[in-house]
Amino acid sequence: MLDRLKEMMGLSAHHGVDVSDEHAEQRLAAACILVEASQIDGEVDQRESDRLKKTLADHFELSSPEADALIAQATTISEDSVDWNRFTRVLKATCDADERLAMMEMLWEVVLADNEVHAYEDSMLRRVAGLLQVDDHERALAKRRAQAKLDHA
Repeated sequence: MLDRLKEMMGLSAHHGVDVSDEHAEQRLAAACILVEASQIDGEVDQRESDRLKKTLADHFELSSPEADALIAQATTISEDSVDWNRFTRVLKATCDADERLAMMEMLWEVVLADNEVHAYEDSMLRRVAGLLQVDDHERALAKRRAQAKLDHA
């Protein structure tokens, strides 16, 4: 299954995916989607970048250098990406419903970090939620939880 997931994402050994780590694809797919969310409005705000790193580090229990390496890898991959399907397929295959909802919350944290939701960001999150099979009510709850987390940060 791991080889199938790598094939779906277009990943190979030259992308530095550790095949001995069963969660490597999941982390990388999540990072790619989060990087896309941070860049979709055409501006990469430092607050979004900082939140992206913190969110990945906290969720996947990564050190700062590990999070930096994952973000660099995801940025390289997302530059060549034409759609989000390959990332969301991996997340759907490797995450249960609660983890997919947590992914939506992570996305909202990144998008809301600059205190502004651009139309492109909102559209992306709506589309990604559909691809992850997260309904509108759950997406709205994830947004509220993310905002509350940011308000208390």
